Amino acid sequence: MFLIIALFLISAIALYIWIYYENVKRYPKGPTPIPIFGNLLSANVRRLHEQLSDYAKTYGSVYTIWLPRPFVVISEFELIKEAFSKKGDDFSGRPQGYPSNFFEIVKNGGVIGSEGDNWKEQRRTSLHILRDFGMGKNLMEEQV
Repeated sequence: MFLIIALFLISAIALYIWIYYENVKRYPKGPTPIPIFGNLLSANVRRLHEQLSDYAKTYGSVYTIWLPRPFVVISEFELIKEAFSKKGDDFSGRPQGYPSNFFEIVKNGGVIGSEGDNWKEQRRTSLHILRDFGMGKNLMEEQV
């Protein structure tokens, strides 16, 4: 019985690792992550900016780091400009998971948790309401 359970666990772990590294292949090259931890164990928190600069020299101006989810890093100004101006919809949004999913309990996400057209509508409505309450008006100037 113990042998069957051990074999099952080893098989499950091997399958998880295989699926994990198959997923890693879908992203731009970067430092090799460790399952569950990603690149967190090798991150130099005190000199992270230098480490990211070294990664750019090693892997090019577009690379992936895993913290433990994948983050695609663009380190060249022209590519950043192209990404946000020409392909803005591909780069908009927020990562899924905590704390982003905290705002899912609010219908439509409110101003903080919504995205895209829904966010624009929420923002416009909120600004109209706040202006009605006097935001943006210099009320003290009238009293002086």
